[in-house]
Amino acid sequence: MVEGIFFPFRSVKFGLLLSSISRRSSNCFSGITLNSLPLAGCEWRYFGAAVRKNSGAPVSESGEKVTHTGQVFDRNDYRKVRFVARQKEINEQFAINLIAEQPVTEVSSRVISCDGGGGALGHPKVYINLDKDSKTGTCGYCGLRFKQKHHH
Repeated sequence: MVEGIFFPFRSVKFGLLLSSISRRSSNCFSGITLNSLPLAGCEWRYFGAAVRKNSGAPVSESGEKVTHTGQVFDRNDYRKVRFVARQKEINEQFAINLIAEQPVTEVSSRVISCDGGGGALGHPKVYINLDKDSKTGTCGYCGLRFKQKHHH
């Protein structure tokens, strides 16, 4: 089986990545296509460890929750000694998921500025062009999305 991160969807970028890897390596990926990979099921692989996806944070096969960076240890890994006397605490509300739940903000102007809330908790001010009718502008720092509200 191919090691790496498996997502539960088939994407063109993943197919291009797989084909570029197979060209660089000799015959280690021969006969593998996107349809033959177990992408439609529930099996993910974070850095070689099998992971089950549930409604909250992903859970490894040993029952350990996976962090937002994909950190999960095997059963015999020496680094798990940190969690012998205490439980591993993981925030299940990943920031990328919380931002994705935010609705698109409709604005009347063609150019919008985003500073992430301003002050010490914000980010440098960026300007986002909303020229096209169907374009949704996304802030590169915080991920908030904006769309131009049309007058007619």
